[in-house]
Amino acid sequence: MTHQIETLQRFIDEAEKIVFFGGAGVSTESGLPDYRSNTGTYTELERQQLDPKKIMSKRYLLNYPEKFFNRPNTRKKTEVPKPNAAHLYLAELEKQGKDVRIITQNVDGLHQAAGSKLVVELHGNNRHFHCMECGREYKLNEIQRDEQNIPRCPIDNGIIRADVILFGENLKPGILDRAKELMASSDLLIIAGTSLTVNPSKNLIRYFKGKRVVVINKTPLTIDLPVDLAIEDAVGKVFQQLTV
Repeated sequence: MTHQIETLQRFIDEAEKIVFFGGAGVSTESGLPDYRSNTGTYTELERQQLDPKKIMSKRYLLNYPEKFFNRPNTRKKTEVPKPNAAHLYLAELEKQGKDVRIITQNVDGLHQAAGSKLVVELHGNNRHFHCMECGREYKLNEIQRDEQNIPRCPIDNGIIRADVILFGENLKPGILDRAKELMASSDLLIIAGTSLTVNPSKNLIRYFKGKRVVVINKTPLTIDLPVDLAIEDAVGKVFQQLTV
C-alpha cells in the first residue's frame, strides 16, 4: 500500500461524514465512456467538428429527433455495465455504518446498483423515461420506436426521452439544494473522476466547510479549495486498494 493510499485510508477511517462527489471517470472502469478525456464522448464530437452543447441539448432533440436518437454509441447496447470497485467500496462502507453521501454527475445508476442508499443524481438518470407531450412514464422495455428509431408514445405519438438533464435545462427543483446541504454538513470531501468544468456542479464544492479534501482523477485539477491529498489514477483502482 502506497503512502497516498495509506493517507486516504486514514482520512476515511477518521471521517464521520463523507461526501463523495463523482463524475464520469468513476464509471469508466465499468465500461462506460467519460466525456472530456482524449477518448471521451464530448472530445469525439469535437473531433467531428460538432458542438456537444448543441448536439446534446433539448432544442436539438426537438428539432432533429432522428439525428439525436441515432448518434453513434461507443458502447454496444447489449452490454450491461456493472458497478466497479469504487461503487462497491462506497456501498460497503455505508453498509458497515459509515455516513457516506454520494453526489454524482452520472446518470447510470451504478451507485444504487452497488447498494448505496444516499445518492443525489444531479443530472437525472437514464433508467426512467417519459413522454414529452403527455408526461406518461415508461420503463425501458415498454418503449416503442418508429421507423426512424425515435421512441414514441403510443397514445399521442410524443417523443419519449430519458429523465436526463440536457444542455440548456435546469436541474430538478430541490436537487441542488439537497446537494449543497450534504456538501456543507460533511467533514471529508472526495472529488473523483470529474474535470469540474460544468456548472452548476463545479460550484458545489464551494459549500464544503469540512476538514479535508481529496481529489482522485487521472489528470490534475485546479479547484478553489485547498487539497489535502491528490491522487492521479483511475478511481476504481484506488478504491480497490482500500479496506472497509
